[in-house]
Amino acid sequence: MSAHDVSQKLSASAGYPEEYRLMELTPEILAQLEAAEKSTLVVRGREDDVAVLVDSEERTYQLHTAHTSNGLYLLTQGPEGLELRTKLNQTLELHKTQPQIRARVLEVLGWETRGPFSGAELEDHQSPLQSDSEDVTMAVDGEMSGQTPTVRHVTDEVFARHVQAGDRQLRRVLAEVPAFRHAEKGHWRVVDPAYCMELLRLILATQIERDWSLEALNAKEVFLALRSDAGGDALLPEAVEAVMGRFSRPALGGGSAIYVIDNRRVAKFLAEQIFATEGSRAWPVSEFLAALQATMPPQLQLGDIAELENWRSKAIPQSLVRDIAYASTPIDSQQLFTPSGVPAEGTLLNPLSRSTLPHEPRARMRRMFEARSRWTAAELLPFFEDLVDVDDALLESGDVQAQTAVKKAVDSWLLKFGRGVKGAGGEVVYSSRLS
Repeated sequence: MSAHDVSQKLSASAGYPEEYRLMELTPEILAQLEAAEKSTLVVRGREDDVAVLVDSEERTYQLHTAHTSNGLYLLTQGPEGLELRTKLNQTLELHKTQPQIRARVLEVLGWETRGPFSGAELEDHQSPLQSDSEDVTMAVDGEMSGQTPTVRHVTDEVFARHVQAGDRQLRRVLAEVPAFRHAEKGHWRVVDPAYCMELLRLILATQIERDWSLEALNAKEVFLALRSDAGGDALLPEAVEAVMGRFSRPALGGGSAIYVIDNRRVAKFLAEQIFATEGSRAWPVSEFLAALQATMPPQLQLGDIAELENWRSKAIPQSLVRDIAYASTPIDSQQLFTPSGVPAEGTLLNPLSRSTLPHEPRARMRRMFEARSRWTAAELLPFFEDLVDVDDALLESGDVQAQTAVKKAVDSWLLKFGRGVKGAGGEVVYSSRLS
């Protein structure tokens, strides 16, 4: 043994073999942990879910077990040398994923025994409420038994237990539903769609009466005016702001409580309600636009949305209904794949909401080909955007890099699950290769 050789005593720890799991860290996660003292990693999911890790930046990763052919030995420095803690032949690998938030959020909100909030009841007039801890226990008991959890009130803890997403992602989806959290009780309620529109019409009527600008509505002022007009405390400020948030975009530089009513968001919400009235019935474009115009608040204009020429079959993937309906025609389906497509007069809108589709790419592709036997990549794009790791706000703004990322992902899935043939206009038309 040379003078440079070093030997250490190696012994098994008192608790050998101890319970340990080794998990790989991506460069991004490692940088977070090294840079911030309060950086956290959270694993979320039910027992029957694939576990999802949420990092400090709210990136989400599925945890998968990877087996190794070589043994891995975990050693620590003990008082008398190295101590062997355990021997492993597997590690946890991280695979980036887009969590299925909306469907799970709606499921959890549906557990609330009082149902959607419609303004008919007041929280203060309800029977004594359970504590948050009781709510969570009930949710866990239901999950463990394999039955739908019996949750009297939905709390933040219930969401944390069942929704595989970070807090900001969760809040964004809750705002889109819309749902609100009672400031005092801490319970979440989904707002009934009919009450949503009723509140919006009250807000717009108050806006006209007070001569406020639709470009800068103050949530607090709106609530106080509505309560004054109602002659009592029949409104919840949280519900009013939830509705304003659902139909608005934040005013630039105006603070979080200042909103700009967005005509397109109102129209999109109304389109969803119109389609929901008659299930899967196909709507002629002219009939759909007439129904939309009839339900749109008079203070708001549809603008170019109402122009019939903007509703050719080729335009549907860029339209108001791009992710809640697809185009068909009673004339000749081959015309859908010609360069000009089918005129609006011959186009039918078939309700199919992206939020109801399977979350796994193969299963979703199968569902799309069941709905219609042939598609172009451009038609499929809106129905797959939520499966790609891109920011929704960037997609909505038309960011080229975000759109390119979605296109690449859909193209790769079509190569795996579709069979492409060039159509009459030179565009590739895909049919299913899934058996």
